[in-house]
Amino acid sequence: MRQEKFATAVEAGHKGLVYIRIPFDPSVTWDVRTRHFVRGRLNGCSFEGEIGFRRRKFYMLLDEELQRAAKLSPGDTVEAAMEPREPGEEESSSKPGLAWGRLASGAAPRPRAKSATRAVTAAKKPVRAATKKKATRKEAQSAPAPARKKPPARKRVVKKT
Repeated sequence: MRQEKFATAVEAGHKGLVYIRIPFDPSVTWDVRTRHFVRGRLNGCSFEGEIGFRRRKFYMLLDEELQRAAKLSPGDTVEAAMEPREPGEEESSSKPGLAWGRLASGAAPRPRAKSATRAVTAAKKPVRAATKKKATRKEAQSAPAPARKKPPARKRVVKKT
């Protein structure tokens, strides 16, 4: 299979995830598969990963270790080269999920640590009071409904002929 080279922007998605868009359809460029596992280089840094498809676009998420090694941040332009690879035993048996790219080291992927932005966002969420009691179904039914205002009366206009 041939290697594809391209330049693309590093973008930030929701929940602090960083990704690159893949400007081609791997099923057309290489071969038809349900999942596309790749290896290659980002700014000269070797990586392994999987190409994902969402919202009619192909992408690959970049883990924090790969971002540091390749010196990437959202808004940067990156030179990428990638080619298909055969998945490892663990990868082929796992369910499809988010398509991550990680440093090529031959080791199994480690679970992703929460980023600082996620921790700050989680700290800002309001905490529900443990002592607050939910209304039971019986209490909710017996509570009187708020009074509705009556609409103003219409004026009738009588036409004289």
